[in-house]
Amino acid sequence: MTRPSSSQPGAPTVLLDSICRSVPIGALIGRGGEGAVYEVQGDPTLVAKVYHKRPLAEDQIAKMQAMVSVWSSPLETIAAWPRSILYDPTSRKPCGLLMIRMDDAKQLHELYGTTNRRRHFPEVGWHHMVLAARNAAAAFQTLHAANIVVGDVNQGNLLVDKRMCVRMIDCDSFQINSNGRIFSCPVGTPHFTPPELQSQKLRDVQRSPNHDRFGLAILIFHLLFVGRHPFAGRYRGPGDLSIEKAIAERRFAFSKNRNETLVDPPPASILLEDLPPNIGALFEAAFRSNGNDNARPTPLQWVQELEGLMRFRKACRFDPIHIYPAQLADCPWCRIEDTGGPAFFVPAGGATGVTADRLAALDDQILELKDVRFTELPAGRLEIPEIPAIRSTKATGRRTMPEWVSAFMVATWVGCFASIFIPGQNGLITFITSWALSMLLAIPLIFGKQAHERRKAREEFTDWLSKSLQQLENLAETIKRQHQLREAGFDTSNDDLKKETYTYHHAEASLQDSIVNQREMQKADYLRGFSIRDNLSTISNVTQSQVTMLESFGVESANDVEQLRLYGIPGIDGETQMELMQWRRSVEPGFRFNPEHGITLADVGAAKEIAIRRFKMSQARKILTAARQIETQADVGAAELARACDMFDDNVERWKNTAKQYKDSQSRRRREERLINQSAGVILGLALTVPFVIGFLFFLFHR
Repeated sequence: MTRPSSSQPGAPTVLLDSICRSVPIGALIGRGGEGAVYEVQGDPTLVAKVYHKRPLAEDQIAKMQAMVSVWSSPLETIAAWPRSILYDPTSRKPCGLLMIRMDDAKQLHELYGTTNRRRHFPEVGWHHMVLAARNAAAAFQTLHAANIVVGDVNQGNLLVDKRMCVRMIDCDSFQINSNGRIFSCPVGTPHFTPPELQSQKLRDVQRSPNHDRFGLAILIFHLLFVGRHPFAGRYRGPGDLSIEKAIAERRFAFSKNRNETLVDPPPASILLEDLPPNIGALFEAAFRSNGNDNARPTPLQWVQELEGLMRFRKACRFDPIHIYPAQLADCPWCRIEDTGGPAFFVPAGGATGVTADRLAALDDQILELKDVRFTELPAGRLEIPEIPAIRSTKATGRRTMPEWVSAFMVATWVGCFASIFIPGQNGLITFITSWALSMLLAIPLIFGKQAHERRKAREEFTDWLSKSLQQLENLAETIKRQHQLREAGFDTSNDDLKKETYTYHHAEASLQDSIVNQREMQKADYLRGFSIRDNLSTISNVTQSQVTMLESFGVESANDVEQLRLYGIPGIDGETQMELMQWRRSVEPGFRFNPEHGITLADVGAAKEIAIRRFKMSQARKILTAARQIETQADVGAAELARACDMFDDNVERWKNTAKQYKDSQSRRRREERLINQSAGVILGLALTVPFVIGFLFFLFHR
C-alpha cells in the first residue's frame, strides 16, 4: 500500500531503501515543519524521516545523495546521519531518509538551563556540563574532519542524554562538500551567527569551519556558564545594545578587556577569571577576533582544554554538589549564592544545604546594606532661554539702499509733521507732497531685492528660534517625565525591598508563618516547571532575543518572574515586564499545596527550623539580588539623567549660538530700517498710517 494522495501528505506503510529493501513504517514519533518521523517496524534502533512536500526538488535529492555517500560509523556516532534514502514504492521517487534513532535525549538547552535541568537532569553537577561541552566539541571535530560544516549552529541542533553523550540532529540543513559540489546551509540563528555574517543573506554565503567555531564556542559557553550568553550583559555606552549588535561589534560581556567592550557581565554569574587561564584565552579568541584571521579555537583545542578541566576539579567543602576548577581557592557557586544569586545546583529532590554559618554570613550582608538614593533633578536645571532683545549698535559703513529708503521715509513723516506749523496753502502742499513721497518710498522697500532678503533672513531666524524654543520646552518636559517614571520605578523597587527585608527578619514569628513559608517553597517548585523558553508561544510580545537576555540574567521560569528581579534587565521594558507577570499569574492557579510533604501544626522542632532556614536563605538571596538591582537602577537613572541633560545642554547651546547670530545680524541694521522693514504689511501700514495720523492733527490745527 502507498499513501492515498500527494495532496494529503502522509507516509506509506512500506518504503524502499537505496537497495530496494522494504522498510515497514510504524507509529508516528514526531512532526516538524518539513517532515514527520516514524518508527521502523522490526528495528527499534532506526527511524524514517518522511518529507511533507513531495515530489522533492532536484537540489534536495542531490544533497540527500551526497549525505548518504559520506555516511560513516564515526558520523553516526555523533549525529543522526542518514544511512539511506527512502523511496516511495509506487513512484520510485525519493521521499525521506533512514537514520539511527535517538532515545532518552533532550535538547542541549534542557541541560544548561537551570529550571529544565532540575526536571530532566536532577543529578547533574557542573562537571557533567563540562563533559557535555567536551563531547559537543568532539562532535564538531568529527564533522569538520569529514568536510562537513554545520552552518546553522544552535542549541536545538544538539541532543544530550544522561551520560552526557551529544549528538547532532537535523543534519539535512548542514553544508556538505561532495565531489566538488557544495550544498549550502541557507539559514542561521542570529544569537549563534559570527560577527562577520551578521545582517548578511546567509543563503548566498559559503560557510567555513571558522564560522562553526564561533557557534561552538557559544554552546560551550552556555554549558560552562550555566545558560549565560557571552554577549548578554549590561552595556555602559549610550542607548540599548541587543545581543545581535553586541556580536557584530564583538562586545564579549565577560571579556577581561571591559574598557574596550563597555559591557559588564550579568549579576550572579561565574566569571572568566573563575576558569583556567587557557580556557579564558580560548573564549577571548573565539569572541573578540574579527573572523578573518582564523584565530578562533578549533574543536580539537576545546577537547584538549576541557579534558584538562575535567581532570583538575574539586568539590566544595560546604556543599559537595558544588564542583569547580581546582585552581580556585574559594567556591564560585557559594560566592554567587551568598551574595543573593540563585542556587544553580541542588541535590535531587531537595534544596541546597543551609548551615547556620552561611545564614549568619547572609545576615551580616543584609545588615550592611545601605540606603540607595535616586538622583534628583535640580530645580532650574532645564531652564529655557529667552529670545534676545535687539539693541542697535553704532552704525558703521555706508548706508545700504533699504537704509537710505527708510531714512527718506522717516524724513517724509517729519515733513508731514512740519506741515502742521506751515500756514495756509503751503502747509497743505507740504503735507500732501510728504504723504505721496512716503507712499512712493514704500514701493522699493516692499519689492526691492535687498530689502526682501533682509526681511526673509529675519523671518527665518525668528521662525527657527521660535520652533526650536518649543522643541526645547518639549524636550525638558520629556526629560522630567522620564526621570519621574524612573524615580517611581525605583521607589516601587525600594518599597518592595523593604517589605521583603521585613519578612526576612520576622520569618520565625510563628509556626503559622513557617507553614506559609513551606507552602511558598512548594509553590516555587511548581512554578519552576514552567520554563519561559518552553512557553514562549503563550507569552505575548516576548521575543527569542529577550528570552536569551532573561536567561543570562537568571530569569528562566515562572518562579523567577518577580517584579524585583525584572527591574533593570537590558531590553526588558515595562510592557514586557507586565506580559511576563501576567503569564505567571495565569499559571499560578494550577498550584496545589500538599501538606503531607510540608509542615503542619504538629511539626514542631527541627522540621520547623530547617524550613525557616531554607526560607530565609531563599529570601536573603532575593533581598541581596534586589539590592544590587536597585543600585543598578539608581546608577542607570543617574546616567540617563546626565545623558539627557547633556543632550539638552547641547541643544540649548546650539539655540544660543543661532540666537547670537540673529542678534548680531539685526543689531548691525540701522534702527529705522529694522523697525520699518519688518514685512510688506508693516511697510505699507506705516507708509499709510503715520501720515494719516499726522494729517488728522494737521486738519485739527488748520480748522
